[in-house]
Amino acid sequence: MKPGRLEVLLYIVGVLLLLGGAVVRVGHLASARLGFTLLAAGFLVGSVGRLVGWRRARRLRQQELKA
Repeated sequence: MKPGRLEVLLYIVGVLLLLGGAVVRVGHLASARLGFTLLAAGFLVGSVGRLVGWRRARRLRQQELKA
Protein backbone atom coordinates (compact mmCIF):
# COMPACT_ATOMS: atom_id res chain seq x y z
CA MET A 1 0.00 0.00 0.00
CA LYS A 2 1.36 3.36 -1.06
CA PRO A 3 1.42 6.12 1.58
CA GLY A 4 -0.94 9.03 1.01
CA ARG A 5 0.08 12.61 0.41
CA LEU A 6 -0.77 13.67 3.95
CA GLU A 7 1.38 10.90 5.43
CA VAL A 8 4.35 11.81 3.25
CA LEU A 9 3.94 15.50 4.08
CA LEU A 10 3.83 14.77 7.81
CA TYR A 11 6.91 12.54 7.56
CA ILE A 12 8.85 15.20 5.65
CA VAL A 13 7.87 18.00 8.04
CA GLY A 14 8.73 15.76 11.00
CA VAL A 15 12.16 14.94 9.61
CA LEU A 16 12.88 18.59 8.84
CA LEU A 17 11.91 19.59 12.38
CA LEU A 18 14.06 16.83 13.84
CA LEU A 19 17.04 17.87 11.74
CA GLY A 20 16.48 21.53 12.56
CA GLY A 21 16.33 20.76 16.26
CA ALA A 22 19.49 18.68 16.08
CA VAL A 23 21.34 21.44 14.21
CA VAL A 24 20.21 24.05 16.72
CA ARG A 25 21.29 21.87 19.64
CA VAL A 26 24.63 20.72 18.25
CA GLY A 27 25.61 24.07 16.77
CA HIS A 28 24.41 26.08 19.77
CA LEU A 29 22.66 28.38 17.29
CA ALA A 30 19.86 29.28 19.69
CA SER A 31 18.67 28.38 23.14
CA ALA A 32 18.56 24.78 24.29
CA ARG A 33 14.83 25.17 24.77
CA LEU A 34 14.28 25.93 21.08
CA GLY A 35 16.39 22.95 20.03
CA PHE A 36 14.51 20.56 22.28
CA THR A 37 11.18 22.06 21.20
CA LEU A 38 12.02 21.45 17.54
CA LEU A 39 13.12 17.90 18.30
CA ALA A 40 9.91 17.19 20.21
CA ALA A 41 7.76 18.78 17.51
CA GLY A 42 9.48 16.73 14.81
CA PHE A 43 8.95 13.53 16.75
CA LEU A 44 5.30 14.43 17.35
CA VAL A 45 4.58 15.30 13.70
CA GLY A 46 6.28 12.11 12.52
CA SER A 47 4.25 10.09 15.00
CA VAL A 48 1.04 11.68 13.77
CA GLY A 49 2.02 10.76 10.21
CA ARG A 50 2.58 7.17 11.26
CA LEU A 51 -0.77 7.11 13.09
CA VAL A 52 -2.58 8.47 10.02
CA GLY A 53 -1.01 5.74 7.88
CA TRP A 54 -1.84 3.03 10.38
CA ARG A 55 -5.48 4.11 10.63
CA ARG A 56 -5.85 4.29 6.85
CA ALA A 57 -4.38 0.81 6.44
CA ARG A 58 -6.68 -0.58 9.12
CA ARG A 59 -9.73 0.99 7.48
CA LEU A 60 -8.77 -0.45 4.09
CA ARG A 61 -8.25 -3.91 5.60
CA GLN A 62 -11.67 -3.80 7.24
CA GLN A 63 -13.28 -2.76 3.96
CA GLU A 64 -11.62 -5.71 2.24
CA LEU A 65 -12.91 -8.08 4.91
CA LYS A 66 -16.46 -6.78 4.50
CA ALA A 67 -16.33 -7.20 0.72
